[in-house]
Amino acid sequence: MKSQMKIWIIGLVSFCMLFGTSLSSTFAATSKKVLGIEFINGLVLFKENGKYGMIDKKEKTVIKPVYDEIYPSRSFKNFVLAKKNKKYGAVSVKGKVIVSPVYDSVEYGNSSLIIVVKNKKYGLISTSGKTIVSPKYEKISRFSNEVAYYKQNGKYGIINSKGKIILKANYEKITANTNGIFTVVQNKKYGLVDHNGKVIVKPAYSSIGSFINGLAHIRDGGKYGVISITGNIISPPKYDYISTFFNGYAQTRFNNKFGFISTKGKVVAEPSFDSVGVFRNGLAPIKVNGLLGFIDTTGNIVIKPQYDADYESDEGGLFEFWQDAAVVSKNEKFGIINKKGAVVLDFNYDYISHFNQKGLAVIRQNHKYGIVNLAGKIIVKPTYDYMRLASYADGEINGDFVIYKKGSKEGAIDSKGKIIITAKYDRIDPLEYKGLIRVMKGSKYGLVTSSGKVLVEPKYSEIGLFYPSNYHLASVVYKGKSGFINEQGKIVIQPQYDQINSFHEGLLYVKKDGKAGFIDKNGKVVIKLIYK
Repeated sequence: MKSQMKIWIIGLVSFCMLFGTSLSSTFAATSKKVLGIEFINGLVLFKENGKYGMIDKKEKTVIKPVYDEIYPSRSFKNFVLAKKNKKYGAVSVKGKVIVSPVYDSVEYGNSSLIIVVKNKKYGLISTSGKTIVSPKYEKISRFSNEVAYYKQNGKYGIINSKGKIILKANYEKITANTNGIFTVVQNKKYGLVDHNGKVIVKPAYSSIGSFINGLAHIRDGGKYGVISITGNIISPPKYDYISTFFNGYAQTRFNNKFGFISTKGKVVAEPSFDSVGVFRNGLAPIKVNGLLGFIDTTGNIVIKPQYDADYESDEGGLFEFWQDAAVVSKNEKFGIINKKGAVVLDFNYDYISHFNQKGLAVIRQNHKYGIVNLAGKIIVKPTYDYMRLASYADGEINGDFVIYKKGSKEGAIDSKGKIIITAKYDRIDPLEYKGLIRVMKGSKYGLVTSSGKVLVEPKYSEIGLFYPSNYHLASVVYKGKSGFINEQGKIVIQPQYDQINSFHEGLLYVKKDGKAGFIDKNGKVVIKLIYK
């Protein structure tokens, strides 16, 4: 009995893992017919009598429910991997068996290749079912640019999609780097080879990083440099540290001093500063003797170090030029400078926030809050008890307004200083799409325009974002039921469903009264709600 219980638990866990991770799909409790929650390459999974199959958008069964598991992938559109009787194979998206389920494991090779494993040996089969390589290697990786690395007798080489050896297995290790470029290891030294097996860089370095935008870090003798994807040394290994490149420049460190190099390898600034930030809008903050200044992309100091560099702030990168102006502090008072170093707002403030994407910042003086713009113009004098920038989702979504409080209620002031929403809501958030604003009163949400026009009075338990992937419709919950509204606040899909997902390939998974199916963006039922 205990043994049977153990098997049942293992099966249940496997089921949950399969449809929660491997398949990017979640299924309801076991029943006669259970439907997946998203279409993948025109097909959706279903389970019937404990077996898995796939149906198309016309509800036609394309892959019969005869498999223990099916593993679809958005990256590979022609076929899916499947498991049957503890063995693995592959099936085309038209339902034809490509690889009979006789292997211990299968993997996606590329759009036309399947990696198969039998008795711990790897081989290749094409999507037409032709055996390219019988299982004989200790490993074959996924293909990139029609090549992959393989392992034989403990050594690594490179093979192409036709099974031809491009590079004999003579290396201690080979790993895919990027776009058909491989990192190779010989005598514990790292080098590079291309997809033709041609040596780009002989194994000579302690490490080679991954290529990003054609550049990778190299290390030799404890020092770091930069190499191009063609093998050219952009910067020789001479630094104690090199950061990733950001906006075309990387920070360097040598003997605890910091500088910059460009993606061309040009030394923009020798490591001579106590610390540095990153380049934004052509300027980067530097710290010298405890004071903050700025350099340009030629390395010239354009704003001499004179500002507080160690002032505590909860906002990372506060002093950087996120826009055409930057917030700086002097004698623990805040002001604003422009890119020429001119002070556009005097140092009379106890606090100034960073500028948001709309060019607005919140100022505080004598415990009162106001608004300033990039030119240093005071839009709203510090007269409010509290203000915050209109941002949402960790600052990724911003509004062209500032939120203020009156008592415990929130309102909104636009970039011209006009009150567009009086302080009557418990929470206000920008939704960004077409300037729409979500407001909350009590536990209910409504929708307001950027001019303050109320589109929807607070009545929904939830209003989501207007994602492009959801056809710029926002999900809503009303009286425990889910649906969608458009940018005018009009109901497009009536809140009637107990569960909804996001749109995938034009269709939306919905569930009502314990039955699941799919509808389109207009709410029309495409797959009948007859599944669990």
